[in-house]
Amino acid sequence: QAAPPPLAARVALSVFLPFAAAYFLSYVYRSINAVIAPDLTADFTLSAAQLGLLTSVYFLAFAAFQIPVGILLDRFGPRRTNASLLLAAASGALVSAWSQGVPALLAGRALIGLGVAACLMSSIKAFTLWYPLQRLPAMTGWALFCGGLGAMAATAPVEAALQLTDWRGVFVAMAVLTFAASAAIFLLVPERASAGGNESLREQLQGVAGVFRSTVFWRVAAASSLFQ
Repeated sequence: QAAPPPLAARVALSVFLPFAAAYFLSYVYRSINAVIAPDLTADFTLSAAQLGLLTSVYFLAFAAFQIPVGILLDRFGPRRTNASLLLAAASGALVSAWSQGVPALLAGRALIGLGVAACLMSSIKAFTLWYPLQRLPAMTGWALFCGGLGAMAATAPVEAALQLTDWRGVFVAMAVLTFAASAAIFLLVPERASAGGNESLREQLQGVAGVFRSTVFWRVAAASSLFQ
């Protein structure tokens, strides 16, 4: 096969880096509770069940919003969808930082899960719009690599940050970084129309229903669920 054409540096930087930064932050959010759990438990006298719920509500909100994310990505594109949802994640980080009780902590964590729900799929969607087909596996792999770096950043670096501030200060810093990532995606990523943007909401929902009627989908979903 012929080698894929070289990427313009402007496209490589203005498309990949903003989405990769957002996915990096989403993994920091995903993993950060493991480090700050002792501080949360001490401040709010959390039981093991409450701590487990606080951690899992991120994933519950994240999962519940996946089908709406797909519809939004087709309808409004990855740039506007991810930039908007990241504002919810940043707001969730501030709610967490300023919380005075477990309900506020849960609300903040749920907002974060909803806000980062599009980070990976918006990246992949943007890559399909801007990069040649031969480069999609590599670009997706680099995005996943950045997510892995985010998971690593939620370990020793967060522990080091806790020597300078408390867990509330860490969440304020995460909110600032998330607002910055949202602005970078909205201001730096070029706009490009995607297929499906002209469909009505009814047509999009019919497409979702078609997926759930597909035997191929259920075979893939069953295998994926087993490994997860």
